[in-house]
Amino acid sequence: MKLTIPIAAVAVALSGVSALPIQAGVQDLASTTGFAGSIFTTLTSSFKHMFSARLIQTAPDQQPYWTTEMGKQILWYRGIHFMDLTDTPTLGQINAALAQANPSSSFVKDGSKFPESVSHQKQLKRVFQDISQDGPRAHLEKFTSFHTRYYKSETGRQSQAWLLSTVSDLVKNHSDFIKVEEFPHPWGQNSILLKIKASDKRLTDKKGVTILGAHQDSTNLFPFFAAPGADDDGSGTVTIIEALRVLLLSHWRPESDVELHWYSAEEGGLLGSQAVAQAYERKGIKVHAMLQQDMTAFVKTGTKETVGLVADFVSQPLTKFIGMLVDNYLDIGYTHTKLGYAGSDHASWTKIGADSAFAIEATFENSNLKRIHTTQDTFDHPEFSFEHLMQFVRLSASFVVELAGWSEVERREGVN
Repeated sequence: MKLTIPIAAVAVALSGVSALPIQAGVQDLASTTGFAGSIFTTLTSSFKHMFSARLIQTAPDQQPYWTTEMGKQILWYRGIHFMDLTDTPTLGQINAALAQANPSSSFVKDGSKFPESVSHQKQLKRVFQDISQDGPRAHLEKFTSFHTRYYKSETGRQSQAWLLSTVSDLVKNHSDFIKVEEFPHPWGQNSILLKIKASDKRLTDKKGVTILGAHQDSTNLFPFFAAPGADDDGSGTVTIIEALRVLLLSHWRPESDVELHWYSAEEGGLLGSQAVAQAYERKGIKVHAMLQQDMTAFVKTGTKETVGLVADFVSQPLTKFIGMLVDNYLDIGYTHTKLGYAGSDHASWTKIGADSAFAIEATFENSNLKRIHTTQDTFDHPEFSFEHLMQFVRLSASFVVELAGWSEVERREGVN
């Protein structure tokens, strides 16, 4: 999640002990295997680019302005959310013009209408029985072992290659209707797009594609600090992997197209998802709905377990629909919360006029604010809950099934 935290809070979180924040960071880094080579490469790259010009926006009603990579870090210190528009300054303008000129255009979403009741309880009940902590735990153990998944780092590229291999292996027996693609970015860590072709192309043409997203990168106060990123957003990454696994185990195939996205460079200002959204906008790919899964595993001690439904800068009709999914398919309830502008990758899709929503592990104030973006964002502490993460696997699976359907052909051939 592109959460921004005041610098004092960041310093406290980074220290973890009585040492000064930078001293603590160096101590953590020095004990990390492969520290020297990785850090030298990342440090050199960071200093090289720290004065490069970047176009950013801090609110939808504010004009974008030019700053530098260092300027972005200063905003981060000050607790100001932003989108980096340098590579995508016209994002959303094509669809906005189409909507104004021709509201019935097939390139523009229609009506923001979503189901008012659920219709796949029987199939999803079977799916939920196969959900396990084993896969997410094993995947997180590997995913957090990379020194950092910072999008410009060598280990960020390595972690992306591992994720690509993991996802590709999962769907290798379904190549007749599933393909996995890399979406290239100039910084080296590519986004990953998994595309599930539906049984009914006409329905996809009418409705558009349903997208489930997470981001793969991690960050720390400085790029050369260790950033395990277990919760932010390793948890969302493995959540949608597990949802896909159990759906395929039940021989699911959607009636309209579904895609799973693992975005690069969310922490840099939603760079990866903006690039993907811009490509879809330019190609005229219609998006039915997009749900972001970013931070799904933290339960603060002394609080009631809940799903935080982000209520600002999202599609209200889609958010209402997701609340209905929580009521019908999860063992916990939901609470509305506010996050602010550009909180995660769903904002890129909102900008092109698509219905997007964001479900988070708790209300904003009860989420994992002290550990994320530090060396302490690990899964080996009592507030990291795989049981809680499993609820978001349910939400992810029900989201794609209730919106994109379950092919009748596949249903007859599936588990009875």
